Amino acid sequence: MAHQEFTSKLHEEVICPICIDILQYPATIDCGHNFCLSCITQSGEAADSVLKCPLCNKIVRRDTITPNWLLVNLVEKIQAKDPSEMKPETEELRCLRHGEKCHYFCEIDGKFLCMVCRESKDHKTHNATLIEEAAQSYQGRIQSQIEVLQQKEREIIQTKAQGEHRINVSMAQVELEKQKVITAFRQLRQVLKEEKSFLLSRINWLGQEISKGEKFYVISTETQLNYLRKLKDSLTSRQCLPPGQLLRDIKIALCRYDGPPQVHFAH
Repeated sequence: MAHQEFTSKLHEEVICPICIDILQYPATIDCGHNFCLSCITQSGEAADSVLKCPLCNKIVRRDTITPNWLLVNLVEKIQAKDPSEMKPETEELRCLRHGEKCHYFCEIDGKFLCMVCRESKDHKTHNATLIEEAAQSYQGRIQSQIEVLQQKEREIIQTKAQGEHRINVSMAQVELEKQKVITAFRQLRQVLKEEKSFLLSRINWLGQEISKGEKFYVISTETQLNYLRKLKDSLTSRQCLPPGQLLRDIKIALCRYDGPPQVHFAH
């Protein structure tokens, strides 16, 4: 019996505080506590790069994680033993005050009571039931609470799904409006591009017409000037002639001046 108790206590010493199982590849950190190598490594990864001991909460350095070969050997020896020797004894609740076995659970104080405590003045008027009955009662209450929580969980999941659906619908509407704006501006750019092309073409045509008119105007004015200069020279020469020659065909000469070619610039 004593050997089984010793083996059981020894078994408890090689339990990982994180996974509550026998240490796998035992490792020690610089605060002195031991854990499975994978457990303490994963615990550090989940802690945003700051590694703290799960037992004493002390910050430790990662490079201090070292294999504990003594525990490795101890675990191997324990695992080699008969499993029946490893089984811990059934827990027995005993009164810390009287040393008697506890049979009752006090609903008021939430304490375990022995026969003496049950009849004491501190608990005699309290509602106390047998531990097994209290456990069954609380099992029912726990189950009821679990069902309530499960119902709330389902409601939250449903509400979450409905909310996500509304968000998705809204996002789809936003995307649709976005595409409408993009399409409208693309069409507007095309219309403006065509209007720009038309106006530039019209302006270029007007420029060409003005250029043609300018050339015609220059040629016409030069022609008119030449015509006028010839008439002027002819009349000037006639002034020097004797009266008889001056008057010859004078009306024809003067009529030429009355009707010179007219030049108009095209607008």
